[in-house]
Amino acid sequence: MSVIKKLLLSCILCVSHFASASPQSDFFALCYHDVTPNPIKSLHQDSGMVTTENLIQHFEWLKDNGYTVVSLDDIIAARSGKAPLPEKAVYLTFDDGYRSFYTQIYLLLKLYNYPATFALVTSWIESPESVQYGRILKSSNEFLTWEQIIEMQDSGLIEIASHSHNLHQGVIGNPQGNSQPAAMTRIFDGTDYESEEAYQERIRHDLKISYDLINKHTGVAPRAIVWPYGSYSGQTWEIAQEVGFKQSLVLGTGANNLIDATVNNKINKSEHISRYLISDNPIDADISTAIEPYDYKAPHRAVHIDLDYVYDPDPEQQHRNLSALLDRIRTLKVSHVYLQAFADEDGDGNASALYFPNRMMPVKADLFNRVAWQLKTRAEVKVFAWMPVSAFNLGDEFYLQHGVKEWRDGQIVPSTNNYRRLSIFSPEAQESIKSIYADLARYSYVAGVLFHDDAFLTDFEDVSPEALNYYRSHGLVFDSIDDLRSPSIIDEWTRIKTNALIDFTHELATILERYNGSVVTARNLYSQPIINRQAARWYAQDLSSFSDNYDITAVMAMPFMEQAKEPMQWLKQLLQHMEKLPNKNKVVLELQTVDWRTQSKIKEKILLEQMELFMRQGFIHFGYYPDDFINDHPRLNTIIKGISLSSVPSEETSDE
Repeated sequence: MSVIKKLLLSCILCVSHFASASPQSDFFALCYHDVTPNPIKSLHQDSGMVTTENLIQHFEWLKDNGYTVVSLDDIIAARSGKAPLPEKAVYLTFDDGYRSFYTQIYLLLKLYNYPATFALVTSWIESPESVQYGRILKSSNEFLTWEQIIEMQDSGLIEIASHSHNLHQGVIGNPQGNSQPAAMTRIFDGTDYESEEAYQERIRHDLKISYDLINKHTGVAPRAIVWPYGSYSGQTWEIAQEVGFKQSLVLGTGANNLIDATVNNKINKSEHISRYLISDNPIDADISTAIEPYDYKAPHRAVHIDLDYVYDPDPEQQHRNLSALLDRIRTLKVSHVYLQAFADEDGDGNASALYFPNRMMPVKADLFNRVAWQLKTRAEVKVFAWMPVSAFNLGDEFYLQHGVKEWRDGQIVPSTNNYRRLSIFSPEAQESIKSIYADLARYSYVAGVLFHDDAFLTDFEDVSPEALNYYRSHGLVFDSIDDLRSPSIIDEWTRIKTNALIDFTHELATILERYNGSVVTARNLYSQPIINRQAARWYAQDLSSFSDNYDITAVMAMPFMEQAKEPMQWLKQLLQHMEKLPNKNKVVLELQTVDWRTQSKIKEKILLEQMELFMRQGFIHFGYYPDDFINDHPRLNTIIKGISLSSVPSEETSDE
């Protein structure tokens, strides 16, 4: 099957997938751009373009297979409970405001009586000059006029939405000169970053101009903001609502649900409509295949990268390091990279500095955003920021006051257990950590966050005064700290601590989403709480709770770290304990490539055997840590056979 066919098939399958869903709450949305009657030259220049012939095929397929095209009015009415959506509802949108909306699309919409939403970049409509569209210079004649827009709106079929005034462009987002979406990026002017106040005012000013222009020319205020590149955040949506917008259109896959639902303690707001991006001029697909239920979940394959390996005080060497990383990840063809956002040169797991601008800690180098963006755009992987939850070194005095406390020899003392963690029960520590996460989100662009394995509390922790007050406020009754470890109380104490850590990470994820848009949450889990129920007390961690609260649980499937005498047998035991887990598809198994007890490298043959074991047992999501791309460990031409998502993995190189 051709790539083009696969793309439309993916789209059609997604539509088919929700066909049996509740007619009152679910619908699917499609995002088109330009349409051309002459594909020979145009399609080569613009991958988002669709031919008129193929658009007719799409409309015919929808009609022949019982789908009803609905309007934004229908969606808003259904959301307010006034009228349910029909079964198999589809919402059509067209972005950018091309002249073809009038000459090609509008005629077809009238013929099929299909409503649609047209999103306008108002500066392009207003401009008498050529328009810079990515790397292409387009004539102003390629875009609509206000007269055409008014005529189409007056038909009753077309809803006019804003696609911003001038945010459909890239701006410089870091000292290395990466161009990033204007609506989400604090502009770097060569010396410093745009202030938070200036950023907010720029977004507000742009959206207000677009809102007012559409209102002025059409007589109808736009209800929907269609975010350029699908890039938005909680903050930008708040600004858009202040301007007057009521609905947000983004990009994504899967069905939309009109009913607000709590997922992982995060609200899935129905005002964000997720649209499937149509690209590469897809043609009709095999209908018999399309109507089959589509339950396949793509494997999650992750490589864990230490940014310390990329950093070098010599800019030229640092560039070579980054090029080597990009070449390796492109060749591996994995789906995800967990990228270290903090500096940890001594390997103790504590953040001694950060790789992004922030208000709380030293900046080792302003490097995280650069590497994350290059991985996203050049290696086409989803990048998760790998971040501590509380192991931030804010100085000895701060740690003595606000660090985790343990009960040792009858005294409350600063914890010396592995990581030097701040107490999540201290208001001062909480605010410092939240500030760090807010700055990460402001100056970076990530798909998700991996919460580090420092997020644990032993059966002697945390006994700081704030922590003890927290336990009592959550119903735990005890007279002394010794009581906390009594058989009648310890399990309830463990449960409260487990939930407190989960709740705090949700707060951090909410901060990321405010500044960075939708974020997938992942959290490291030690293996002992899975194998040994009593070990939950030693870590305040629980697999079932993690599965319920995070999008991904990254289980540390590391037999050498656990000093297992028979590593493969130990892994089999671990998998057996997870075999009946209802959310098995939310687990990613993380292997180790180094035996940290001896500092010896684990052979690729062993790693491949472990990956094969996972797949035989039905665990298709896995990754490894660390990847030493400088010294080629694990060896690329060997490990690719186990980790790659390519159907025919082979070693390649590419220029950077």
